[in-house]
Amino acid sequence: MNGVSSLRLYRSRLGCLVGKLQIAKETPDDQLVDAARGGDREAFRELVERYQHRVHSVAMGILGNFEDARDITQEAFIKAHRNLGSFRRQSSFYTWLYRITFNLAIDERRKRFRHVEQQTAETEEFDRAAHVGSHLNEPAPSLASSPDRVFADRELGRAIADAMTELSPEHRAVITLREIEGMSYAEISEVVGCSKGTVMSRLHHARKRLQRALMQRNIRPGSAALDEDEEKQRDIRQ
Repeated sequence: MNGVSSLRLYRSRLGCLVGKLQIAKETPDDQLVDAARGGDREAFRELVERYQHRVHSVAMGILGNFEDARDITQEAFIKAHRNLGSFRRQSSFYTWLYRITFNLAIDERRKRFRHVEQQTAETEEFDRAAHVGSHLNEPAPSLASSPDRVFADRELGRAIADAMTELSPEHRAVITLREIEGMSYAEISEVVGCSKGTVMSRLHHARKRLQRALMQRNIRPGSAALDEDEEKQRDIRQ
């Protein structure tokens, strides 16, 4: 085979590979779930690639510990794979996956606090660990930003991560699902297993407590915070 023929064959194979990757990225979740149910490992691997960072973000929001969140992420996907047959499509796949993650993370938190109570004193490990990986959910600062602005953004990120540790797991969950994942009230209610009204109430109180915690750190939430009435209208449009 001459050089020209080899180059053409290479381009052809590369084109097929790129095409398959493109199809995989555009394949709806439902089709991937059906394929995974049939034993297609690549289909489930695509679902993992699609949602692993977001699942880790949810677990991190509840646990505040990078390593624990990574363990919960792995456990959530293992459990999801084992229970694909019970997925009834009453909700989207990612909502179902987030609910698995939420339940596992909440159980882990409860185990942790039971262990702490047995030791009669709560350590500061959780607070320190909350700072580790606290930048996972922060937007990357622009290269054009001034050093002072970059420093201020990082300080704000640390303060928010620190303040989040004062919230209950349930409040941290709704804040994470709403503010980071951008989920609707209805979707959050499916994930956490409570009514839409309860979700709205938890979110309202979580924001108030987070604001108080930030003010105690001499940080005033700016005007960038979304007005709740405006947010409700946005949620209705969703």
